[in-house]
Amino acid sequence: MNVNIETPSALRRKITIELEPDEIKRELDRAYNQLKRSVQLKGFRPGRAPRNLLERFFGDQVRGDVIQKLQKEYTDKALEENDLQPVVEPELVTEESDLKKPQVRFTATFDLKPQIEVKDYQDLKVPKATVEVAEDQVGQALERLCERSGTLHKVERRVVQPGDFVLASFEAFEGDRPLPNSKFEERIVRVSSDELRHGLDELLAGTEIGSEVRKSRSYPADYYERDIAGKNVEWRMKATDIYERVLPKLDDEFAKDQGEYQSLAELRAEMRRQLERRAGEEADARARQGLLDLIIERNPLEVPESLVAREQRNLELETATALEALGMPREAALERARQEQEDLKAKAEKRARSALIVDAIAAQENVEVTADEVAERIATLVTQGGGHQRERLADFYSHQENRDALAQVMRREKTLDRLLSRAQAADEAANSSTEPSAGAAKTEE
Repeated sequence: MNVNIETPSALRRKITIELEPDEIKRELDRAYNQLKRSVQLKGFRPGRAPRNLLERFFGDQVRGDVIQKLQKEYTDKALEENDLQPVVEPELVTEESDLKKPQVRFTATFDLKPQIEVKDYQDLKVPKATVEVAEDQVGQALERLCERSGTLHKVERRVVQPGDFVLASFEAFEGDRPLPNSKFEERIVRVSSDELRHGLDELLAGTEIGSEVRKSRSYPADYYERDIAGKNVEWRMKATDIYERVLPKLDDEFAKDQGEYQSLAELRAEMRRQLERRAGEEADARARQGLLDLIIERNPLEVPESLVAREQRNLELETATALEALGMPREAALERARQEQEDLKAKAEKRARSALIVDAIAAQENVEVTADEVAERIATLVTQGGGHQRERLADFYSHQENRDALAQVMRREKTLDRLLSRAQAADEAANSSTEPSAGAAKTEE
């Protein structure tokens, strides 16, 4: 194996690897010997098929598998021999491959994980947040719970009004051509901009039940959904039924229906506890982020390009998934996420920098996450999932690489929790040391 290492930048490396003929021949022989034992060709006893026939029928597959195996094996070997640690998996490019000569040359391009020693982070102080929940917040939470418990009842009215729930069908056309991802049939929707996109709530309001209505709407060239951007779209709509949502009475009986509550007062108290807990968690999250921002400011570092690119891909998928959850078609959601590349790149760089800093602090502080802690978190996640989601989560975390990724997330969480707890304790100690003692106060009186 001949190895040449280039250094395009401080963190970036490009390794060119050229394999020796005997290395390639040895792997090809091994692959064909294994294949001979596992396949049977007509006219030959098992394990007796000649190699020239195996090459004729399976040559492309064998060559592809051998090249892939050699690239992985010798890249790992080159990294180990030269003590190089990529921050993400190297990008492999085959520059020359001819297994008949035999000859293989390829490149592995990657970024190194920067060596970081985080400084000036142990003297930070953060006041513990005071959480207050107003009575109207509790009332609003109860109202939302009441709305989720409401039932739809059909009403005998002919004209759709804003705020109605309707059973409706939609499809968008440009001329006589239907536009992709625009067709929805027999779906109950609320005539509200909160639930209907593209101004459909305005178009639907005032239509008559049972009649197909055609209304046009123009969209700007920079509209977020590519399929209708810059077009004059004709929406063909039909509302079949109108419904109103009937809400239960907010009383003790309603509280009993929600679980182990004997009265509305008990339910209200539980809602307050939940809101206070959520507000406390949000306050702590802001404090942790504030601490991390300050630590990053005190410890500037170069972030590897490949790590930023990976985080940006993850953010695009997260953004698309969130848009899908709001009802946007998959392709449209992905396109919308790609349109936000500049914003996502800035967020990706910040996320990558944060991960490097927190991982470095975790190493300096000897923060570890045990296998039992990971198993307990997985059990919680699987238990909280429902139906098919539970099965998918169990299968997902049956793979070691996914358990390792979760362990890394948990290690970062534990590290940030430690930093916040320390900073809050330091702030409390500083404040208590400046307060006059009870005796001193008495003397002054």
